[in-house]
Amino acid sequence: MVSFTGSTEVGKLMLRYAGESNLKRVSLECGGKSPHVVLADAEIDAAADAIAWGIYYNAGETCNAGSRVIVHASVRERLLEAIRRVTAGIRLGNPLDPATHMGALIDEGHMQRVLGYIDSGVAEGARLALGGKRALTDTGGYYVEATILDAVRPEMRVAREEIFGPVLAVTPFGKEDEALRMANDSIYALAAAVWTNDINAAHRVSAALRAGTVWVNSFDRSSLATPFGGFKQSGFGRDRSAHAIEKYADLKTIWTAYR
Repeated sequence: MVSFTGSTEVGKLMLRYAGESNLKRVSLECGGKSPHVVLADAEIDAAADAIAWGIYYNAGETCNAGSRVIVHASVRERLLEAIRRVTAGIRLGNPLDPATHMGALIDEGHMQRVLGYIDSGVAEGARLALGGKRALTDTGGYYVEATILDAVRPEMRVAREEIFGPVLAVTPFGKEDEALRMANDSIYALAAAVWTNDINAAHRVSAALRAGTVWVNSFDRSSLATPFGGFKQSGFGRDRSAHAIEKYADLKTIWTAYR
């Protein structure tokens, strides 16, 4: 058996290679395009803090990064301003410096890919609400500013494809069913979050979100006792918990006749 964590593209190759060799099992934990669904009654400051750190920590190079925000139109501007305030305190720099919060991207090729996504979002009509440029060029590092693209439509590439960088796509909604439709309209289904003070809405929305993990009024909390993994092209199989051990085992049946 092969347990693989990485991109969806390489995960598909793992499945193909397994079929071409000896039919070994493959467990995949692949990409994500995790949405935050922010309802009108959400605690905006708490949501903003979790959203900012959920996309900008590790420079967005995280499978379950909260890269989409689907926010009720009535609180959209408040949320954007709150995210900007949090982001202003996220220091970009050398990760060996204890004062640094966000480091560089993995290499120049990936940096150019991320910058290309930002350019494509703006070209398709999104509004650049924060960042969007290469940073700290004098260091020779591959740094990209913490970026927010506002007024993102669901059909845009930045809303549909995994960027794997510090880029947040913000889309407003009017009705709950519209938010759920946009949140679930993805080839990925790794993680999601819902923000609301209405416990009935929390249960209703979290149940309707198609994702392997859903956080309510929080993001990226975990425990070794709980399984982690996704649906759709985010892969299958689970890491952590007893469920992760089961995938390495086969069931065997023995029949014994007593005479």
